[in-house]
Amino acid sequence: MNKQTRAVRNLVLTVFVITLTNCSPPQEVEEFRLPISINEVMASLINHSADPIWIAAWRNPVTEQDWRELEHLARQLQVGGALLTIPGSGPVDTMWTSRRNWREYSLALSDSAGRAVNAARSKDMELVKRAGDEIIAICESCHSDFKPDLPTMNIYGELSPTADEIDD
Repeated sequence: MNKQTRAVRNLVLTVFVITLTNCSPPQEVEEFRLPISINEVMASLINHSADPIWIAAWRNPVTEQDWRELEHLARQLQVGGALLTIPGSGPVDTMWTSRRNWREYSLALSDSAGRAVNAARSKDMELVKRAGDEIIAICESCHSDFKPDLPTMNIYGELSPTADEIDD
């Protein structure tokens, strides 16, 4: 067998192997899921992070530490909004995350929280209030569409344990 014949044979075999590889059934890719329900993400992360942003509208941050904490909580809320696009272990999580308007609400929450991060960094209380108003509107609209009942199903007791601090 000469060099040219061997080269053609090797080329044909290579193409054949590639073709067979591409014809094999695709491997099943496991969908990533959160280890907890979306409801638990909302109760433990979203509510916990959002409440102080709303409260800041009535009780302005004073110290550098107050502003840093507000920025930190806004960042948690930004990440939490993105997490809401991933189904968790709850019975309706896959149904919710498969709906386009659920994803839009989740990403809008993340975007508004990003604005709250920037507002806290710049120590601009007016921008914090605007971002807080956006967050409230997004949360209320989403709950109206998806979960008009008690938002957290009382997982951690009182819905907004930090709300009591407003009167202090």
